[in-house]
Amino acid sequence: MNLFRFYLNKLTGKPSIFDFRLLGQSVTLGIAAPREIRRAREIEIESELVDHMREVLREGDTIFDIGANIGLISILLASGEKGTRSQIHSFEPEPRNFRQLSNNIGLNDLLERVHPHQLALGAAEGQVELHIRGSEGEGRHSIATSKGATGAISVELTTMAIFCAREKVQPDIIKIDVEGAEGQVLAGMEGLLQDSPPTDVFLEVHPKGDGDLMPDGSTIQDWMLARGYELAWNNVRGSGEHRHYRHAGAKGV
Repeated sequence: MNLFRFYLNKLTGKPSIFDFRLLGQSVTLGIAAPREIRRAREIEIESELVDHMREVLREGDTIFDIGANIGLISILLASGEKGTRSQIHSFEPEPRNFRQLSNNIGLNDLLERVHPHQLALGAAEGQVELHIRGSEGEGRHSIATSKGATGAISVELTTMAIFCAREKVQPDIIKIDVEGAEGQVLAGMEGLLQDSPPTDVFLEVHPKGDGDLMPDGSTIQDWMLARGYELAWNNVRGSGEHRHYRHAGAKGV
């Protein structure tokens, strides 16, 4: 039904704004491409990840959603039971997805709690080539691999440590889904780990791009263990894997 209404609206020049019921919550989305409707439906595939993030979320936490796409996880956390006092920073470098991310934050009245950033996070600062695959709502854009890409654009790149120092923020929970560049994002948080390490790190490890490796060649698992994190939960899904690392110094849930 939503797909039919989307095409009808497109023919008549009307915007498509639909209400969805996603993982037990009401979410409003502006739809610019059919893929975004499918993206909303596919959030069910990530239900275990979202449930684990909801479980560890504490009122007032600062959350980094890195690879936010059109904002589904950011919106679900911010509008959930324990998210009303949280601050979420949502990172999405691809211009079309960023436009939809910003629009969806506004449609859900979350402008005071969810802050969009058109940035890629990685291991260095500067400009980086983002390989584009598909249209709005597509979640397979990557700075780590060009496989299957239909084009490439230059986007701003910074590290998590530099961003935190510049914006004077400190994340408690981090979610990373960046299509094979997870190790690069983790390497960029090195400067945060000494004084106040994030309590919980969630990531999807992709088989493409850098795979399960850090820029120094070590595995993500070994790198995290060496920095005081323990693997609290993991879930293999298809060829990838969701992981939750929790800092050994964290107290409770």
